[in-house]
Amino acid sequence: MFLAEVLVSAEPEDESTRRILDAALEAYEEFGLRRTTMDDVARKAGIGRATLYRRFPQKDDLVEAVGLREVRRFIAAADVEISKAANAEERMVEGFVAVVRGLREHRLLNRLLSSEPEAVLPGLTLHGGPVIALARGYLKDKIEEDQRAGHIRDFDAEPLAEMLARLIHSMVLTPEGVIPTREERQMRAFARTYLVPWLKV
Repeated sequence: MFLAEVLVSAEPEDESTRRILDAALEAYEEFGLRRTTMDDVARKAGIGRATLYRRFPQKDDLVEAVGLREVRRFIAAADVEISKAANAEERMVEGFVAVVRGLREHRLLNRLLSSEPEAVLPGLTLHGGPVIALARGYLKDKIEEDQRAGHIRDFDAEPLAEMLARLIHSMVLTPEGVIPTREERQMRAFARTYLVPWLKV
C-alpha cells in the first residue's frame, strides 16, 4: 500500500457503500477480523447479502477498503494538526505527536494488536516494507513542502523520512522505553530536543 494508491482512492459517493464500510469498521473494532462475517456486516449495514457481495465480492476486498479509508482518514487528521504549526520546527514536533497519538489511540489497530496479533504483526514487522514505505512517502512529502517554501535547507529528505517512520513504527509496536509515548508535553520536549535538530544538520 503506497501513498499514491491511498490518496487516489476516494471516499465512496453512494450511501450504501459508506454504510457498508461504517458497519464493517464497527464490527472489526468490536469482534476483530476473524470473527466478523460478511453476514454480520450486512446486518449492521441494514442491507441484503446480495448488495454487499455486489460491491465487495470477497471478505478481503472489504477489509482492504476499510483499511484504505482508515489510512486516508488518519492522514487527513494528521494534516490538520500539522497545518496548525507556525514553522517547520513546530511542524516536526506537532507531526510527531499527532502521528504517535493517532496510532496509539486508533481503535481498530489496537483491537487487532490485542486480539489478533498473529494476523497483523507479520504485516507490520517481517513483511512491513509497504507500511514503512507509506509512512516514509508521507513524511518525505511534508519535509519537501518546507524545503520548497524555503523554510529549511535543501537535502535528501527520504532518509530522514525513513528514520522518522521507523522510530514511530517502533514506538507504537513497542512503547516501553525511555522515549515518551503517552504524555504529550514530554513527547513535544523529546521532539524539540532530538528530532528538530535533524532538520538542521
